[in-house]
Order: sequence, then structure tokens, then C-alpha cells
Amino acid sequence: MSIRVGRAGLLVVPTLAWLVVATAWAQPPKAPQAPQAPPVIPPHVVDCNPKPFAANVSADLKEISVTFDRPLAPTTGFVGLRFLGLDPTAKDAQPKWDAAGTTCALPVQLAPDVTYALSVNTSKERGFADTQGTPAVAFAWVFATGARTDDQLPPRVVKSDPPPGATDANFRLRKISVTFSRPVAPGDFSWVQLRGCGEYPGVRGGALTLSDDRLTATIDVRLNFGTVYALSINDLQYPGYKDTFGRPVVPYGWWFKTAD
Repeated sequence: MSIRVGRAGLLVVPTLAWLVVATAWAQPPKAPQAPQAPPVIPPHVVDCNPKPFAANVSADLKEISVTFDRPLAPTTGFVGLRFLGLDPTAKDAQPKWDAAGTTCALPVQLAPDVTYALSVNTSKERGFADTQGTPAVAFAWVFATGARTDDQLPPRVVKSDPPPGATDANFRLRKISVTFSRPVAPGDFSWVQLRGCGEYPGVRGGALTLSDDRLTATIDVRLNFGTVYALSINDLQYPGYKDTFGRPVVPYGWWFKTAD
């Protein structure tokens, strides 16, 4: 299965502006099989400036930057997240790479007391990729040039199990979960495949549940050993999870690898 999006288990986002139909297929249970080739850890963000969810960022800042775990091809995939904040990209901005090919700087034009939001890649936009063509895991980036309390920033994922970047996850796990910074509304959800970054762990017909306090969402999975998995909780095209005020959860790109 590639995408779990919708209400009451349907594979549809219940908003006309985001109406999508997800294709999926069912697979019978199988014993774990050895991967055909060594798993590829996807490129991913290891640092950025400003930091995620930073407040009181100077409006005089002229560029922001993101650093990856390895050199990437000299292309970019910055995408504004219009449902979370303004796009900080300056007019006619030309992103530039450092000599190592690991850090990309984006010229910006900021204003006082504004929340900005953009993404490094999405489930559809995969401009950031390594020299072998493997796309970077989606990374959403929110910051503000004014003072902000946690409640004034968009809701976000604060924990996942397995943790992001884990390389020894137990392939016998039958559920994975995320925990949000505040309760989310029941009914809508988005578990999205990041194609090219890894396998999607969810299974068609598996349970997708929300804890009684509506802080933790869980999905049934079927994992293999020595395999890289990648997915996103919410996405530009699929902002299903929202808090009780209707504010979408910041997309959470997430990859992990099961132990060999």
C-alpha cells in the first residue's frame, strides 16, 4: 500500500480541494525474505538554519540553509507549505550549494512577526536527490520572525516509534506509531509513501487507531529484515491530521531500517 489517507478508513481526503484516490494492493502474509540488494539509506537533512520551530528569528536574515548527510546533485526541491505559513523565498532567488555539495542556501525575504513554512521535497516534489538519484526524505521546516508560544505554532509530531533514522528496528514489529504535540481531531489521517526513499510499511486493511487522549496514532505494518522504510505523516497534498482547531499537523518525513 502506498498511501493511507481519509476518513473512517476510506482512502480519500474528505475535502474537495485535496480529493485524491489512492491505489493499493493486498499481499498475503509472507515469511521475511532476504533483500535482493543491500538497502540504500536515503539522503536526509541533518541540520538547518534557522532551527525547526524557531521563534524570534531576525527579519533581517537574508538566507536560510539546509545541510544533508551526504553530497547531493546540484538541484533543489524547496516547496512552500501554504497551509502552515508564508513561503520565505525571495523573488528570483537562486539557491546555492557549498563546495562539499552538502549545504544548500536559499535567499529569503522576511517580514517581522510572520510564520514561515516550506519543505525540502514532498511526496511529489523530489528535486533534492543524491548523485545516484535517490531522493532526500521530505523535511518540513517552520520558523517565525516573532515571539510564539507552542500553541501558536502548528501542531507537529514530537515522537515516533521506531525513532527517525533508526537502523536496528525490530522487523517483528506489527505496529508503528507517532505522537503529536497536542490532541488531533478524530476521523482524518494521512500516512503517505515517500517513493524512492524506501518501502512503505503499512498493510491494506490493517488497523489505524488513535489513542484515547488523541495524542498517539498507530498503524498496522508488515516488515522485513534488513529493509529501509520511508513515509510521511501528512504532506503538502495530504494534510489529513489536524488539531481540534482544524490546523494541519506539520508534515513529518520519517525513515528507519530494520536490523539485518
